[in-house]
Amino acid sequence: MYLAFGASRFEACKPIAKDALRFALTPNINQMSVLGIIAIPGMMTGAILGGSSVEQAARLQMVIMFMISSSTALASTVTTVLALGVVVDMDHRVRSDRIDNRQHAIWRGRDWLVERMILQVKNAGGKVRDVLRKLTTSEIEREPLLG
Repeated sequence: MYLAFGASRFEACKPIAKDALRFALTPNINQMSVLGIIAIPGMMTGAILGGSSVEQAARLQMVIMFMISSSTALASTVTTVLALGVVVDMDHRVRSDRIDNRQHAIWRGRDWLVERMILQVKNAGGKVRDVLRKLTTSEIEREPLLG
């Protein structure tokens, strides 16, 4: 909608980018908000049991959590900017042909493999059925009993 009114692609994509980053960073923000309050993290426990002071162990845990959160924020930001840069071209047009809504290649491969396995089981079942038919028809009497 913003593009129709003459906004640049960065202005038009800003609300989308905000939502994407908010959704991407919510788990890390929640994890940092309870850092050491609800559960004592494993690294902090290990540092305390290893002989470090509680203050040093808490600092270590906070530094590691901040590093993890900042790397998540950086990766989310870069991914969002790159994705929006692909979807909206240099002429400020939304390129829906660049959006691939197929399943990921791993899931497509899994589905193909499952289909092949089901086909193999069906073929094997058909062969077993044919063999059983031949066995049962050969054992049946050809002449009537009271003939």
